[in-house]
Amino acid sequence: MSGGFKRSGRFGLIGVFVVAALAIVIATTMGQGDPDPKLALGLIFGVIAIFFVILFALQRSDLERAAGSGGAATSRAAAEGGRQVENPMAIAEPDLWAAMAIAPIDADAIRARDEVWDVGRRSLRLGMVIVVLIFLTVPAIYLFETFLPLLIGGPLIAIAAVYGSIRAIGPGGELDKGYERTDRAMKPLGLAVTERPKGGFEPRSPTMAGFDYRLRGATELGGQRHGRAVTVRLGGHEEAGTSEVTVAQPSGAEWSARSRDGRIRAGDGAPDAVVSALKEVPNSVRWKRVSVSGGPEGIVVTRKKGEQGDWLCDLWLAERLAGARAGA
Repeated sequence: MSGGFKRSGRFGLIGVFVVAALAIVIATTMGQGDPDPKLALGLIFGVIAIFFVILFALQRSDLERAAGSGGAATSRAAAEGGRQVENPMAIAEPDLWAAMAIAPIDADAIRARDEVWDVGRRSLRLGMVIVVLIFLTVPAIYLFETFLPLLIGGPLIAIAAVYGSIRAIGPGGELDKGYERTDRAMKPLGLAVTERPKGGFEPRSPTMAGFDYRLRGATELGGQRHGRAVTVRLGGHEEAGTSEVTVAQPSGAEWSARSRDGRIRAGDGAPDAVVSALKEVPNSVRWKRVSVSGGPEGIVVTRKKGEQGDWLCDLWLAERLAGARAGA
């Protein structure tokens, strides 16, 4: 999702330094020694306002472009339906999602994936409202030399912030709806949310006042695929990017494999069927920090510091190895 926001990201990073430089130039050339530097303050606030107007415009443009591209890709992939995948690393996430489906992909599953972008739209609009309220409050305090704008704008800013928090983490809010969307989107894959992280407010640190809302624990998906029980665990706040895919295909002796140089190599003692199957797995730099193990519990593929959707590749690998063990 973040890959489509390069323009706004670059503008935001470079723009901060440009705005700071312009503010320094204005302050030193117009406001220095002036007992009433309202003109300089007005220009500085104007530069900051222009920066935010352009930034929000670029963010909205990037969001709509990414949403349009993602929606089109999902619809196209769903129309093509499931197909044999020989290299999961070589196809986009929507195509892999559709290819891994074991049931017809209905309109509700497609809609669930598209609704993710609505969350971004609502967050962006709320951010715009808060920034506008800040600009109607803070500059007025300095330019009119009165705290009356703060008495009016302060509560409005607080109300907007509290509303955004409740909408995000409150009962039936964005967080709850996010897991509902995941359920709907994973239904064609035979999976559903079986466990979700626990959220709560925690102290920031001994040196920082206030609290942060954090999710502790993992998100777990479970279901039946091709006659096998499948479990997917996605790391939470403390293990972001960590995933574990388990496919129930018990084997006798325990064995392991690990990624190295873009290829997953079996360890000593691995069954011949596993060794042969791993040799046929395409080489890719995306097979990083991946380890595989087999035993009485089944085949487990663990990944650290993965990107969004990488667990689908791990599911493909685990099921491929499970099929090799079953046919051995």
